[in-house]
Amino acid sequence: MFPVLNPNKPGKIRLVWDAAATSHGISLNSVLLKGPDQLTSLLSVLIQFREYRDIREMYHQVLMRSEDQHCQRFLWKETETDTNPSIYVMQVMSFGACCSPSTAQYVKNIHAKQFDSEYLDAVHAIVHQHYVDDMLISVETEGEAIQLAVDVKNIHHSGGFEMRNWVSNSPAVVAALEGGVALSGAREINMSIGEANGTEKVLGMWWDTTTDCFTYKLSDADLLSGDKRPTKREVLRTLMMVFDPIGFISHFLMFLRSLLQEIWRASVDWDEQIHDSHYEKWLTWLRVLPKVSDIKIPRCYRTATSTGGSRIQMHTFVDASENGFAAVIYLRFQEEKTVECALAGAKCRVAPLKFLSIPRSELQAAVIGVRLADTIFQSLSVKVQKRYFWTDSRDVMCCLHSDHRRYSQYVGVRISEILETTNLADWRWVPTKLNVADEGTKWKSTPDLRHSSRWFRGPDFLWKREDDWPATSQFVRVTNTELRPYLHLHFKVFDPIIDASHFSQWATLLKATAYVFRAIRNMQQTTRRTAKTRSPLTRDEFIKAESYLYQIAQRHSYREEIAVLSMDHHESTNKIPKSSPLFRLCPFMDETVLRIRGRTNGCRFIDSSVANPVILPREHSITKSSCKISNENFCIRITRPSIMS
Repeated sequence: MFPVLNPNKPGKIRLVWDAAATSHGISLNSVLLKGPDQLTSLLSVLIQFREYRDIREMYHQVLMRSEDQHCQRFLWKETETDTNPSIYVMQVMSFGACCSPSTAQYVKNIHAKQFDSEYLDAVHAIVHQHYVDDMLISVETEGEAIQLAVDVKNIHHSGGFEMRNWVSNSPAVVAALEGGVALSGAREINMSIGEANGTEKVLGMWWDTTTDCFTYKLSDADLLSGDKRPTKREVLRTLMMVFDPIGFISHFLMFLRSLLQEIWRASVDWDEQIHDSHYEKWLTWLRVLPKVSDIKIPRCYRTATSTGGSRIQMHTFVDASENGFAAVIYLRFQEEKTVECALAGAKCRVAPLKFLSIPRSELQAAVIGVRLADTIFQSLSVKVQKRYFWTDSRDVMCCLHSDHRRYSQYVGVRISEILETTNLADWRWVPTKLNVADEGTKWKSTPDLRHSSRWFRGPDFLWKREDDWPATSQFVRVTNTELRPYLHLHFKVFDPIIDASHFSQWATLLKATAYVFRAIRNMQQTTRRTAKTRSPLTRDEFIKAESYLYQIAQRHSYREEIAVLSMDHHESTNKIPKSSPLFRLCPFMDETVLRIRGRTNGCRFIDSSVANPVILPREHSITKSSCKISNENFCIRITRPSIMS
């Protein structure tokens, strides 16, 4: 057990039970099951918090079963000199146990669902709009806010959970929830991780309730002044200090992410100061940083329209460069002639250290945009009638309109994921100058952080009628980029000139084959106007016919083995499939046929045809006789048939 102090909450000490501490190699967490993730997504809670114009010590409110309480025994000394410490057990869930988050969320949700019939909206808020012990929710009117908060508070109270520190952009709501007395400092609530100012820290964002806007505040003035050259560790700390879960300023942070990747490539140690070239870029980023404090992003998506009669569209813009990928999403509300657009979320990612081609990067950006759009779409409680996806990459548009099986595995898998989540008709091409996501991948100039910039408002054409939107150009819907490599094989079909199954005697078959070869040779000699051969068959003609018959039998049963051994005349035996009956032998190819290496191969007194017998399939018609060594799969020819005259 050890205490944890929060500088944002002076005077409050939180005790953490170190369930990961080991004794004899075993800790409490090592024997506990973590349990399923019961938390609602932080991004989903924040997204729903923007839809409308408007627990204390949670773990300690969950009582453990008596038989499980002894797993949390601890010793307690009243004084430092006490030699006989008292033994206590923890009767409630403790901070530090790996199962506490899952169990506490389960208890909270299962208790709330008992009130489904009475307080349906309040139960939905508890189950889906709580992040751990914080609730963020927005409603249309002050009366709805008060009633919902009261219902949620009563449900939690019946289960032993105490809701406190109510905050709202409406003083009337705060006064009603706090018994007529507004909270001190409730006009501006600290929602930023790592900041020391403010009265309450919730979900990592700053919310100015006076203007009902999200904003940002800076700290660590010494480092951010630029007088001190940072180390790689300090650059990373500065990047992680800015908490931006929705991605409002991801295009601004993207520059620092790219810089950090350059520092990493330069092999700078964690506590080593960055190089001169990196320091210049660091100062460039710092010159823009003070403008972040002036950013004010309306919490509510809409200011004039209402969701009741609004036609809502979701527009996703994607782009990529050699430095990274970017996706930015806007919600477009249209009610009669009134149009409003709001930044719903954005995501920027640096490119991998290994170089990625621009077509692949553009496709990866499209995948990121589709995933982010699907997350926001699933999180919204308002209905989105139409979704659009905009890209300035013609290669992506071509791949989407083609058969993705034609392309490489990298491209085909990502195209398949895109088409599973979106419709092909949702995708449109946009010129690069009108693509807002381009600001997240390229710093052609310092970013415009004013509220009126197109990054926060959306591109100008979204505020106009759909007829004035960029028309999709008539591009060729076929691209040869990233085509799947095909292997073209050219091989000669072995068509026997004689059917061996029509012969029952080896001598007859051999003689007929030799005469067929002579007939072919005589026809060739007639064409060349030379004398035909009419003498009796020679030894060489019989040997040629014999070799040809062996080839017929081998190519019928060992086609794959012959192909492997023909590609490499050295040691290709290890490439023969294990399912082959020749796998355990030592076969090799001579000029014409497949042979086996015999043990007498090195003896110079034995003919090579005897030392290296021919391998023949046992059940083939050519191999029905003259075989002395055989098994169920093959025969080894070790005697040459007599040559008939």
